[in-house]
Amino acid sequence: MTTEPGSEPSRSRGLLWLVVLLALAAAGALWGASGLTWAEQLFRGSFGNEVLVELTGADLRPELVPMALASLAAVAAVLATGGWLRRVVGVLVLVAGAALVWRSVQAFSGGLAVRSAPSAPPGSAPVGEVATQPYGPLLVLVAAVLLVVAGVLVLLRAGRMPAMGAKYSAPATAKRKSHDPDRQMWQDLDAGRDPTDDQDR
Repeated sequence: MTTEPGSEPSRSRGLLWLVVLLALAAAGALWGASGLTWAEQLFRGSFGNEVLVELTGADLRPELVPMALASLAAVAAVLATGGWLRRVVGVLVLVAGAALVWRSVQAFSGGLAVRSAPSAPPGSAPVGEVATQPYGPLLVLVAAVLLVVAGVLVLLRAGRMPAMGAKYSAPATAKRKSHDPDRQMWQDLDAGRDPTDDQDR
């Protein structure tokens, strides 16, 4: 079966932008989850006064905003790198997604222990059981799955995704092609190209 001229580069660019969209969506989901109410806890002060405190994702999972910013940084890293460096980025994204899956599962399984809250009265202590809401952890789980998918795509298809600025450096790269097949293979991988393309043709 033959492929249309230019279809392979189009698919490669489409795959790259799919990864970018997945990471951006994950960053937005994490940012949104940090502002949602995850739990409500009753606190009793030293004078017997009781206050019902709403706890957001940022209160219970302080890593959400940094992880959202890291997802945005991953977008820039995927676009700017190529070859094995891009695969390293893919591994990091995959690990971050897996960690977030674990954190969201902990929240669903009753792992939201509330001992203090920024808006609780000074010297107060939690009273009774915490009342949880599922929307924040669910949004984190969605973000985690998006990051896992993005990381797997980068890890498996990094060599087929174009690097930023690759089209401008292509003529100069072509002039520097090595006669050593092994060396040429590493040069192709570093540039984000599939070293098997020339062999297929």
